[in-house]
Amino acid sequence: MTEKYFKKMIELLEEMNIRLKNIEKSLGTEISPISSLDLLTKIPKSHLETYFAIQKLEEATCKEVADETGRAFNLESRYLVRLHELGFLDRRRDPVTKQTKDNPNKRGTEVKYFLKESK
Repeated sequence: MTEKYFKKMIELLEEMNIRLKNIEKSLGTEISPISSLDLLTKIPKSHLETYFAIQKLEEATCKEVADETGRAFNLESRYLVRLHELGFLDRRRDPVTKQTKDNPNKRGTEVKYFLKESK
């Protein structure tokens, strides 16, 4: 597919996004927190798999996302932080509840990522 084709596709998606926002305003509701256009234009392609993993898991730690995508923990950590900085994900710190061989006393906290809710 050519660049001209993709530009035309993005142009049509932008028009559809404007129409959808007008419909949402007239109904007084917001249908989805993130539009398809945002996914195509604002999230780097390499980060999409991470975003979809969080969407599927609803709430997950970096380790859980790495297990889901099959990619390295360090890579997923960077992608999750970047998606948080871009405003697509939110995060919170929870006390560790599971005992592991690395953490037998269940000390510390873990960061959980989840989709940012629309306002």
